[in-house]
Amino acid sequence: AAETSSTVCIEGESGTGKEFFAHAIHKGSHRKYGPFVKINCAAIPKDLLESELFGYEPGAFTGASNTGKVGKFELASGGTIFLDEIATMPLEMQAKLLRVLEEREFERVGGHNKVEVDVRVISATNEDLRSLVAKKKFREDLYYRLEVVSIKIPPLSQRHEDIALIAHSMLKSFVSTYPTCPTSFSEGAMKKLQNYAWPGNVRELRNVVESSINMALTKVIYTKDLPEYIQDSVDVDQKVNTVSLNIDQGMDLNIKRCVDETEMKIIKEAINRCDGNKTEAAKLLGLHRTALYKKIDKLGLEI
Repeated sequence: AAETSSTVCIEGESGTGKEFFAHAIHKGSHRKYGPFVKINCAAIPKDLLESELFGYEPGAFTGASNTGKVGKFELASGGTIFLDEIATMPLEMQAKLLRVLEEREFERVGGHNKVEVDVRVISATNEDLRSLVAKKKFREDLYYRLEVVSIKIPPLSQRHEDIALIAHSMLKSFVSTYPTCPTSFSEGAMKKLQNYAWPGNVRELRNVVESSINMALTKVIYTKDLPEYIQDSVDVDQKVNTVSLNIDQGMDLNIKRCVDETEMKIIKEAINRCDGNKTEAAKLLGLHRTALYKKIDKLGLEI
């Protein structure tokens, strides 16, 4: 993806490291000496988003600077602009973004002159854009323009083999901040990290590593140095062993249906055990609350 200038859309749950991937694409491209400009579409009020992206002319609106302002697209010219949480962008702004992607030019707010830009667009989302298109909440034409190259980052729970690599890399990154920073994990501590569900993904792992650094008394992080909820978590193997399958000749072997049915049973049981409290049920399941609601909606559970 880095070797071209095509638009890239990075999809993944919150905390999976989408911005790190965007930086990696930029640094691996011929635009690496140009700017990398980030904007979080969800963090800016919709009535200010246009002026943030495209800038404005002096006195364009009440409260506008007398000298005007350069927008993020101009600042990113020659480099890359990273549009985080693109799914939250208002529909009227989506139309203007589509025009910029197709024509490589725009007008500042309150202006009449065309501003040409040479910029690569990388977007990111933790939502399914295709389903938003089906619901008419995201423009179909913009969707196809953004997803020329689509990169889907699996949640950390699906790549446990990466946890040791990431955790040790994080230890090294904290050396300059913590002079007595540990240099390794005990076998028991690493097993706990590798068997935890990580609903908060890489962001949660970073938090746990930093917390453990503060608790460690030696150059090795032991299980006792990990946060209590990690110490008390049930191993993945243990969870799997608690689910028994009675396979007979008449059993439906369609794996998707079987998985869905098993998930439904487990979610219902967790919610029952927590007296209907979905937040507590999510913790019991090792999921983020939002992820649990998405599963309930996907499976069509009436709870």
